[in-house]
Amino acid sequence: MSSVQRRNEIMIAVRRVGSVSVEELVDTYQVSVETIRRDLRILDEKGFLRRTYGGAVKREQTTWDMPYYERMQLNLERKEAIAREAVKLLEDGDSVFIDGNTSGLVLSRYVPDDKNLTIVTNSAMVTLNLIQKKGKLKVYLVGGEVDEDGKTFGYKLHCELRQYRFDKALFSCMGFGPEGIYYSKWEPLQIAQMLVEQSNHLILMADSSKVNRSGFLFGMGLNRIHTLVTDEGTPADMRDSLRDSVRSLVISGIEGKDE
Repeated sequence: MSSVQRRNEIMIAVRRVGSVSVEELVDTYQVSVETIRRDLRILDEKGFLRRTYGGAVKREQTTWDMPYYERMQLNLERKEAIAREAVKLLEDGDSVFIDGNTSGLVLSRYVPDDKNLTIVTNSAMVTLNLIQKKGKLKVYLVGGEVDEDGKTFGYKLHCELRQYRFDKALFSCMGFGPEGIYYSKWEPLQIAQMLVEQSNHLILMADSSKVNRSGFLFGMGLNRIHTLVTDEGTPADMRDSLRDSVRSLVISGIEGKDE
């Protein structure tokens, strides 16, 4: 296991259970105490957790968000599992919006090229993945200023996006729980809220590291979401609560729907 993957797992564990000890991490990863202490120091310096004597604890920050290139590698296997389930919801003839978040980028790799889909996105990288398939897909990149992650944003994006109506819209969030979904920045929040009014079917893709994670900005209640696609890391008791809130729940290939 690489040091990056180990640190990602440590960060997820701290967020999920609240604290970890050096001793348990040494046992889990079979590395030296010095290696674990170095991992915790690096994660502390980056703001991912707070070091304590003998371990680390969760750092509560509602406005912080990890850089895009780091989020892309975080929980990649879970995002791929979510993507494989999410594309099953796409039907021939659908008009679809795919958000430019990391989950959307992973999803774009799994979109089938043999279906007649009209896809709109705010991501240059999602667009590139889709047009390289050279299948039946029709792809539109909505305009606007481009950020360092290859995503368009700003007034022009919002004006252009308002012209579309979608059969299905796929997007993500910073965190979620039975009460709703959260964001750390205004731009993805505003896009998500626009999609509520412009889409027949809202599909939220959120891996289990985002469970019970709040953010600076409240997006919407889960009752506005038609389908939530997450992974098997979501605790069983949480799944029951989510089924009471969201209309349809899909978990790593196991589909659960309200009757």
